[in-house]
Amino acid sequence: MRRLALALPEAVERSHFDVPDFRVRNKIFAALPDGDRAVVVKTDPANAEALVSWDGIAFWNEWRGRWLGVRLDRVSLPVLRDLLSDAWRLVAPKKLTAVLRESGPRAPPNKRLKLAARVD
Repeated sequence: MRRLALALPEAVERSHFDVPDFRVRNKIFAALPDGDRAVVVKTDPANAEALVSWDGIAFWNEWRGRWLGVRLDRVSLPVLRDLLSDAWRLVAPKKLTAVLRESGPRAPPNKRLKLAARVD
C-alpha cells in the first residue's frame, strides 16, 4: 500500500494524530488508521455509497462519504491502485494532476467504478 501511495507524483508519508498518512503538497489523500490492515482514502460521496453497497465488508463510509475505508485483505491490487489514484487526484493541484493524466487516459473518479476481482 505504501509503495502505491508513494509512487504518485510528489506524494509523501507523514502522520496526523499518530496515524500514518499520505499527502500531496500537504493535503491528505490516504491514511492508515488500523496499521497495515486498512486504509482510508479521500473519495466523493457517490463512490463511497456505491462501494459500500457493493461490499460492506471490504468498504465502509468515513466522514459522511468524504472518505472511504478499505480493508486491504478484501480488495485486489488494481482496485487499491485506482482508489489511491482517485484520492490523490481529488486533493492534488490541477497542474500536478496533468502529470498523472499524461501517463494514460482515465475517466474522472465519479464516472468510473472498477470493482474487479477482490482478494478473498
